[in-house]
Amino acid sequence: MNENIKIFLIGFMGSGKTAYGKPLAELLNTVFFDMDHYIEKKYCSSIAKIFTEEGEKKFRLYERETLCEITEGNRSFVLATGGGTPCHYNNISYMNMHGTSVYLKCTVDELYENILRSNPERPLLQGKHGNELHEYIKSLLSAREHIYNKAKIILTGENHNPQKIFEIIANAMQSG
Repeated sequence: MNENIKIFLIGFMGSGKTAYGKPLAELLNTVFFDMDHYIEKKYCSSIAKIFTEEGEKKFRLYERETLCEITEGNRSFVLATGGGTPCHYNNISYMNMHGTSVYLKCTVDELYENILRSNPERPLLQGKHGNELHEYIKSLLSAREHIYNKAKIILTGENHNPQKIFEIIANAMQSG
């Protein structure tokens, strides 16, 4: 595989960006970054606390700065972006210009089940449960889908495993 490979995993929260990103980075023999963890470490604060104390607008600025920092500071990586990262500051175009964006596409029901199973503190989902949570996921995914679909590679559920993602990326890079 190319030594100068930059993979941006995008998709809704709960789509598996981190779960698939770590083993994908191992297959590619490169470094893995999780954007949320990177931001939490850099700003010594949880994502939830940043949202609460500084607001979503400031968090989205931190995402943009982090995206540029990782992209410009590393020759090769796999980056699990935040669910909203591609949707702000024209980040999807930035990612497409600097590497290969991969959209891990899931259905609303798959996302709902994954989010319930993982049960992390997600600022945009605070206080939402059951049908309200399902409807919120449906609405937010609908609002973001047109941006996610600008990814260079779009993978549906049956292709969500590190080896398959690796093969699809390798084939796309050889033909592109």
